[in-house]
Parts: sequence; structure tokens; C-alpha cells
Amino acid sequence: MIDQTIWLAPRVTAFTAVCALCESERGYHGAHVEGRLPLERAHGTARCDRGHELRVERAHHDPIGVLDAA
Repeated sequence: MIDQTIWLAPRVTAFTAVCALCESERGYHGAHVEGRLPLERAHGTARCDRGHELRVERAHHDPIGVLDAA
């Protein structure tokens, strides 16, 4: 089983991702996951259109490669 975790930068509240399980099952690319994680929450879950569960985690620091909009 694939561990699916969506990591959000500290100030990000909305996300869009592709379900890796759907992608691995016969190359299905249609299972996009969209959701929100309020700033006061550190973690949550999301489900793709086919029912696979993904963890959503807020990073304590901006991930490497993320540019600050300042």
C-alpha cells in the first residue's frame, strides 16, 4: 500500500493533489483530491473520488524549494 501524505506549508489552507493509488491502478489519472485545512489545524484527512484516504499534514517550516511571497 502507498502511504499518501499531503504536506502543506505553514500558511497554506487549500490544496489540490493526485491520488497516487488511483494513478498506480491502471494509470487512472482522474482522481484529483481537493480540500482545505484551516490554519488552526495541524492535520486532517481527504478522500479521492474513488474513496482512497490521504493524510494532510501541516509542516512546521516551509518545505525546501517553496518561495515566500514577501
